[in-house]
Amino acid sequence: MRKILCAISLTSAACAAQVYAQPIQLPDAGGKTLLHSGWYARRANEAKIDGNVLTSTTFSHAGWIKARVPGTVLTTLLENRYLPAPEFSMNNNLIPDIYETGNAFYTFWFVRPFEVKQWQEGRQFWLNFRGINYKADIFLNGKRLNNNTHEGMFLRKSFNITPYLKAADANLLAVIVYPPDYPGNANGGQGGDAQIARNVTMQFTPGWDWIQPVRDRNTGIWDEVSITTTGSVKVQHPYVATKVPGVRTPEGSQKDAFVKTSVELENISPTPQTGALIYETNGGKWRQSITLQPREKKQIALKELTIKQPRLWWPNGIGKPELYDMRISFEIDGQLSDSHSLRYGIREITSDLSPVSGGRKFYVNGQPVYMPGGNYIASDWLLRLSPERYRAEVRYHAEMNLRMIRIWGGALLERPEFYDACDEYGMLVFQDLWGSGDCNGAWEEPTKLDSRARRWEYPDNHDLFIQSVEDQVKMIRNHPSLCLWCGANEWPLAKDIDERLKNDVFPRLDPERLFASFSTDSAFIGKEGDGPYTIREPEWFFTHRSFPFNPEIGSIGSPEVESMREMMTEKELARLPHGRNVDNAWLYHRDLGYENHLERYGEVKTIEDYCKYAQAVNYDQYRSLMEGWASHLWEWYTGVLIWKTQNPWTSLRGQMYDWFLDVNASFYGVKKGSEAIHPQYNIVTKQLEIVNTALTNHSVTVKALLYKADGSVAFEKEESTTIAANSIKRLFGIPKPNGVDGVYFLKLILLENGKPLTDNTYWLTTQPNNYTGLTSLPKANSVIKTSLNQTGSSYTGTVSIRSEKNISFFNRVKVFDKNSGKRILPVHYSDNYVTLMPGDSKEIKLEFVSPLPKEQIEIAVESWTD
Repeated sequence: MRKILCAISLTSAACAAQVYAQPIQLPDAGGKTLLHSGWYARRANEAKIDGNVLTSTTFSHAGWIKARVPGTVLTTLLENRYLPAPEFSMNNNLIPDIYETGNAFYTFWFVRPFEVKQWQEGRQFWLNFRGINYKADIFLNGKRLNNNTHEGMFLRKSFNITPYLKAADANLLAVIVYPPDYPGNANGGQGGDAQIARNVTMQFTPGWDWIQPVRDRNTGIWDEVSITTTGSVKVQHPYVATKVPGVRTPEGSQKDAFVKTSVELENISPTPQTGALIYETNGGKWRQSITLQPREKKQIALKELTIKQPRLWWPNGIGKPELYDMRISFEIDGQLSDSHSLRYGIREITSDLSPVSGGRKFYVNGQPVYMPGGNYIASDWLLRLSPERYRAEVRYHAEMNLRMIRIWGGALLERPEFYDACDEYGMLVFQDLWGSGDCNGAWEEPTKLDSRARRWEYPDNHDLFIQSVEDQVKMIRNHPSLCLWCGANEWPLAKDIDERLKNDVFPRLDPERLFASFSTDSAFIGKEGDGPYTIREPEWFFTHRSFPFNPEIGSIGSPEVESMREMMTEKELARLPHGRNVDNAWLYHRDLGYENHLERYGEVKTIEDYCKYAQAVNYDQYRSLMEGWASHLWEWYTGVLIWKTQNPWTSLRGQMYDWFLDVNASFYGVKKGSEAIHPQYNIVTKQLEIVNTALTNHSVTVKALLYKADGSVAFEKEESTTIAANSIKRLFGIPKPNGVDGVYFLKLILLENGKPLTDNTYWLTTQPNNYTGLTSLPKANSVIKTSLNQTGSSYTGTVSIRSEKNISFFNRVKVFDKNSGKRILPVHYSDNYVTLMPGDSKEIKLEFVSPLPKEQIEIAVESWTD
């Protein structure tokens, strides 16, 4: 495929020459104004001008293009339609790679003209960048703001721009952004030739086994840009640590908890400053007088608080993730100089290596918590990030009944809005820093340019790495969801970096959290290792003893057919994979292969067949994974993290929901298998089990019913029992039904006080690996009713499905635009891919946001039997 853009000059953009600087409102003290619109961009070697001259003259945007900020060079070019969508087909091959073009091709100016009104005397204004990748020089009105060229993707920068601002006149901000010094060769290796790891940046951008290369290596002003206002004293870097002594429960009266807070004050003036430091939380307000010498920075310990009857923060599925607000401010002569607001949760997390399983065991507020979770790469491979997308993705993880999200080390430390969502949904975060075994020397590999020994010394600038860690720790350490820090993926960082992190950085900046050198460290997880990553027989998850806390175990995860059609052409889709014989486009989107598992359901002739059977396999595969682990609760395992729960681009492997944010059946297999109180069928012992990973005992009745394919009941049994907190109980065996040749069904129903808690339906077979009978089940003629309620752009609805006399198999609900036929995404369903026995009914709740009018929205149900 021929690459495009190489000969395109961006000066061909037909932009009007006249510039009107957009007015911005400077914030009050403690406030913030975002600069996320009105930017322009141009390739630096086309502008042929330096930053001092550029920002000293009247700006004409002739020859410039509208820029995406926050964003990257590549997303700016995409939004100006210079490039085809790289997520579709093999379009990414059409985009020039930085390794081939040289860094100058993706070195760009980003400029922002603006006007401000007159401001109050004595105010100080700060220009803040929360993330630039990779190097940058910053200019305002003829002045270079940074004395040293900015370097590092994960390093915030703030500049006092008060002396250079012009009131009631045009101001011009210009940033020249340079790509990573070592973008690396995208040669098909994990992280390409690994040169990318010589920089302090994300490592997956030259490609990995689940993603294609990001052609500009995400060069750009990729995160928030803002202006903030202070007086002479700044309030910064607060640190909140909470203590919850003893063993607690989510309900009932609570003993005291304790909150310890410190904050950094900085006097930016040449004169001493005396004022009041004010501390507000939980309905209380405290003041203390502070004097700072000229240019002094001082760490202040605030009054330690005793919280009566605290509302504790608990992980998902255990209790409510309660949050408190805190405001810390500084006043001089009664006038606000600066303030900082944050949310925190009162919780205490500890861990040890279990003497039973040997795995890492976590305790929250004194209680042991079994830890099902997933690995998360990044929200979007081109860093098109938003609070709304973050919130949808974190909510998806909570809806899957997971409790931990691991942020993988080849990507990035996520933005504060991600952790805000984790705080609200009770999702614990296992946070890697920026390193991987593939790039940082865990093993010799022919795709790597440097030796293993040399790669273990990466990155080139160790001080920059440490400085970046310190900055990012200060940024997110107050989030109660943040559970632990991990140096890197599968291999420790350079020895001196690892020692500095262990012995200085984390003891000094975040001493209450666990730090592990690397994700598979035996001192951390109990036994070194992770994986596997390919499809397994469902029985394997019950019989194979894996790592006691496995940080990565993966499998298949092809998306639904609608997503497939937005990933590849019809011609490409028609070349269906059979085993590992895969078309180039399928390989390009990193198809993992289902081996012969799809053919167990029927002949795969069309893409519809492929996706239909793949969803049944997805559900069974991931439910088996979660149930197999839970069947050895505490005895073998303390937790498991799926590799992966999501993809940052249009990949065909390892995902519960895809890049478009559409869920697939893997999602609901995980959701079912991870229920806190859960009846399950051990497919190896043929025994019914009840798993309880919650913190309370439950007196329950479990019913088991076997159904033939015609819907008749072949076996029925029930038993009442008490299932203790954090335990598994094995009950009666399930026989093979008499007179059945082929597919049959097992339905488990769990009741408490006569009311259903949950159910769990399996499709089984008397013929090994033969589920073809599912395609010839009698027609169900299900009765379906839908309702939809609208409040502004927010919708809630219900779908009621009732199977009258036959089995209604694998009902999938989806929401779409009647006019275009396009899906509405994301949608949060209380359940999906449901199977109903004769006479059963299921009500599915759904929520989504859409600008479409109600009459243009349709809810549809697809089933194997209707």
